[in-house]
Amino acid sequence: MITALIERKAVIGLALDAWMMVPDWIRGESDPVQRKVTLDIMVNSIDHICQLAGNSLHAGIGSEQCPHDLDTIADLQKLPALLYARGYSHEDVRNIMHLNFIRYLKEYL
Repeated sequence: MITALIERKAVIGLALDAWMMVPDWIRGESDPVQRKVTLDIMVNSIDHICQLAGNSLHAGIGSEQCPHDLDTIADLQKLPALLYARGYSHEDVRNIMHLNFIRYLKEYL
């Protein structure tokens, strides 16, 4: 599915819901603190999309529920440091954090 979306030049907004990020998650039973659902898990998913695409042009920040270390929307500011630590460039981080969606909206709206 991800490959098909990339081929269609889509931007994939990463859902922040634990059951979408963690294999074998059981809704209503699994505990995000015990399963260590953190922003790092979210960055794993972003990295997976970028690796499949070969660039940072198809990943973005979605919305839903969130990892246990994301208390407010302001905590999304922690993501750039996590991406830089994995070797993403400043341009890559800007793409993922907002520019991919802006580019997509300008092109298709």
